[in-house]
Amino acid sequence: MTSFDLYARENALIEEAVTALSSGSLDTLDDYSKRLLEQLKLTLRENQQLVRHADRQQAKLVDLNRNLKLKTQEVELRGKAFEELSNKLSKYLPPQIHKALFSGQQDTKVTTQRKKLTVFFSDIKEFTTTSESLQPEALTDYLNEYFSEMTQIALEYGATIDKYIGDAMMLFFGDPDTRGVAEDAIACVEMAVKMQNRMRVLGDQWKKRGFETPFVIRIGINTGYCNVGNFGSEERLSYTIIGGEVNIAQRLESNAEPGGILMSYETYAHVKHLYSAEEKPSMHLKGISREIKTFALRDRIDAAQETLTWSHPAGVQIRVSPDKMDSRSREELASQLADIARQLGHYEAPQPTSKI
Repeated sequence: MTSFDLYARENALIEEAVTALSSGSLDTLDDYSKRLLEQLKLTLRENQQLVRHADRQQAKLVDLNRNLKLKTQEVELRGKAFEELSNKLSKYLPPQIHKALFSGQQDTKVTTQRKKLTVFFSDIKEFTTTSESLQPEALTDYLNEYFSEMTQIALEYGATIDKYIGDAMMLFFGDPDTRGVAEDAIACVEMAVKMQNRMRVLGDQWKKRGFETPFVIRIGINTGYCNVGNFGSEERLSYTIIGGEVNIAQRLESNAEPGGILMSYETYAHVKHLYSAEEKPSMHLKGISREIKTFALRDRIDAAQETLTWSHPAGVQIRVSPDKMDSRSREELASQLADIARQLGHYEAPQPTSKI
């Protein structure tokens, strides 16, 4: 029964009460009293039913809230587990591919495409000999530090990290994100320059820590058409690049000077307005019909304009090229020069001893 019907019935009883009282008849009052009592009993039963129904609904609501809370906690736990899994997977995938996979932009089908990329290879000079002179724990620490530093620089410049092969790194620019062939080549070369600058700083730090022959790397860079995409099977895929241009980059790296960067002409053509280079002997590779012209990167063209110099008659001369140093190296040098300046500021010449 609806609340509206209940009120209408009660209003009718009130009106009957007025009539019964006005009549002054005991029979009328007795009859009204009996109907009023029955109505009160009926109302009580209905109220009791409503209360029991409300209690049942409240119990159901409590159960629903409890289940909702449990489901919410379960969803939060699954979300955290998914986030942890995503973070773990990100360690095994290039950041660009990881992001594309979880946003739905990257497919997992076995498919490739042909694109013009800039390919980077690096490895450590005489790594086998160097590793034999170190304890395994020390080798692991130095190698992890080396890869961490180089990877940080690679990600800073937007490189796609293909793989680590022993002591070597294989990176490329131009997929899945590209700024254009020329800009990709420039970014790769500037990344390589920063890596070599950072290696020199690391070498000094490692020597102070007892690493007698710190790592020195060689870098090779080539620009050309490669097949890029998902290679493998439906069970296991690898996002990578293949082709003759990849082999050229690897050969350039093996022919580079220790601590140097060797480029093909196809890469040098995009950076020759920024960097000077020395042409080296051409290479001939099996399966590559053309002659591979090679260029060893030298100085930034505007470096002379950015060289800071200072000299003193006491025989002190300082020449610094800030553009050849990364920000950390500049900060370290500035701190060292500041320390020398403070020592000079507080220096007191020894007093000459009097002769007896």
